[in-house]
Amino acid sequence: MPVPMRTDVLMICAHEPSLDPRIRWEAEAAARRFDVTVLGFNRDDGPEPERDSGSVYQIVRLVRPAVSAAYFFWRLRDVLPLPMYIPLAALALLLAPVLLLAEIGGRSLRMIVRRPRISVFLQRSRLSSAIGWARRRLPMRLEYILAVLRAQFSPAASAFWNCLREMPRKPAAVHCNDLDTLLVGVLAKRYYGCRLVYDAHEFYPVSDPHGNWLDITFFSLIERLLIRHADAVVTVNPMLGEAMRAAYRLERVYSVPNAEPWTGECPEPDAGSQMERLANGRVKFLFQGRFTPARGIDELIEGWAAVDGERAALFLRGPDNMWREAAIEKATQLGLLGRSVYFLDAVREDELVAAAAEADIGVIPYKPLILNDRLSCPNKLSQYLHAGLMVLANDLPYVRSVLSEAEAGLFYTSADLPTLVAAVNEILDDPVLLRRGRENARRFARECFNWQVQGEVLLALYQGADAAQPEPAMPAHVASHAPAA
Repeated sequence: MPVPMRTDVLMICAHEPSLDPRIRWEAEAAARRFDVTVLGFNRDDGPEPERDSGSVYQIVRLVRPAVSAAYFFWRLRDVLPLPMYIPLAALALLLAPVLLLAEIGGRSLRMIVRRPRISVFLQRSRLSSAIGWARRRLPMRLEYILAVLRAQFSPAASAFWNCLREMPRKPAAVHCNDLDTLLVGVLAKRYYGCRLVYDAHEFYPVSDPHGNWLDITFFSLIERLLIRHADAVVTVNPMLGEAMRAAYRLERVYSVPNAEPWTGECPEPDAGSQMERLANGRVKFLFQGRFTPARGIDELIEGWAAVDGERAALFLRGPDNMWREAAIEKATQLGLLGRSVYFLDAVREDELVAAAAEADIGVIPYKPLILNDRLSCPNKLSQYLHAGLMVLANDLPYVRSVLSEAEAGLFYTSADLPTLVAAVNEILDDPVLLRRGRENARRFARECFNWQVQGEVLLALYQGADAAQPEPAMPAHVASHAPAA
């Protein structure tokens, strides 16, 4: 009896695939039932192999082509309704001179501020706020749109669509990760009948903290136009899904959170590790991740000045950059560096859970400034839970809902730093609370907050089945921040 041919699934991301662990989780899980190819770009600095078939799925890394912003619109015309051609062409002609001037001005400004000495000077002076103000002005938002199209959307549309057209066997399902790849999926569905699954890792139109009405409206229109062609829409949690569903009037948005695969292994902390030696018997709080603006790291360090440094130590681990240097400088100015605040070197992505297991409490300090941060599902949430850490988090609705269900966390408000100190003291004063929180974290990760459980939704959607999920209820104060599209 012949063996039935397995269905082909093509996963597309507009970056080097290993940069996002969610891509790996998706591919490894799907490869058990489907023939999976992950299509992405190669690194600009030190390329990876163009093709990698060493794992259970194939990775194809393309060179990012130099393509103008106009190419995206040229390809977009293939999916536009005919009545929209004439007004869009007229609008393009009217805006062309403005866009050209914005692009020239934006390039000149970027060349200036990216010089190392000037960049550091701006970060440490009041001019940084002036640059932030300028980024919100209309010409800079026009240039931002062009820059994103030129760097992300157009290269993805060109390289991935050409690659897909040359495939001898077309995929049955195309999984588009984020908005910058969605046009390729829509084209694949239109010309080859592929099933289209759109996986929005964030609500793209409101992803830039400096965004204003122009770029939010532009990318909302792009997403509104393309998202209606998707057979299924997925995002990282039900609250963000409800915001997208309401904005685009979709029938349904599925939720697949960023949850580490369960390995069954219990990470054993290294008794002689640097963290253990520096803590010297104190309770260990850990922030693990990238240092970027609006992550709440400054507030975390500032609030730590009021924490009893004889009983608790704060460790911050992540790649070096200018914001990490600024955090080190802040801890130094407050007299905390080397006393109760410590900075550790970054570890590889596949070592994050084991490295986190050295601590007692994981910290998620993200500030709820924009919708994507307020409704975020950080990778570190599942990493902390899988490592068996209790979690101390800024008051973010989805993170709170997970930790409350798991009974594995406490919360504070970054705008009210005494709440941070109170939460830390509650943990320090109650060892039973800490022990129970850690046990609950590990149990919750094992039972439900893992990719084996959560990722089943995607496997059903590739086959065209309905993945049963309860309808989400989004709090009114959260819904009020969702943009109209």
